[in-house]
Amino acid sequence: MRAGLAALDVLEEDDLGARATRLGTTLRERLRTRLAGYSMIKDVRGLGLLSGIEFQAPRELRLKIPYRAFGSIHPAMFGQVLVMRLFRDRGIYSQICGNAFLVLKASPALNVSEAQLDAYVDGLEAIVDLMHGSHRFWGEALGMARRVLDVI
Repeated sequence: MRAGLAALDVLEEDDLGARATRLGTTLRERLRTRLAGYSMIKDVRGLGLLSGIEFQAPRELRLKIPYRAFGSIHPAMFGQVLVMRLFRDRGIYSQICGNAFLVLKASPALNVSEAQLDAYVDGLEAIVDLMHGSHRFWGEALGMARRVLDVI
């Protein structure tokens, strides 16, 4: 009980609830602004510091084929490759959202800095730009899937 009460004291003393609301709003505004021009971004939503970036099928024909190939391997394949690239390329740990395989979850710690939020936005934009502008994102991931299917 003491640990729980101490945690509640820190939440209250540092006004972490209001801080989470403010920083979460800032994060979502930055994500919406920076990702607005990409056809695979459907929505950015959330509450407090918990945010979801929802993706959708691409409109461009050159992206539809690899996107559909991902879906035929497994519905979560696209989200997993996105998470893998964020971690490997940018050192950003993230997750897809449960069974919502096209929603990337952003849930930073309550003590996150604005610089860290900016690094997240920069990193995510770089990966989204890669998926929209380069076959490297899709080709590498499909190669990985091929290797997995060879094992099975």
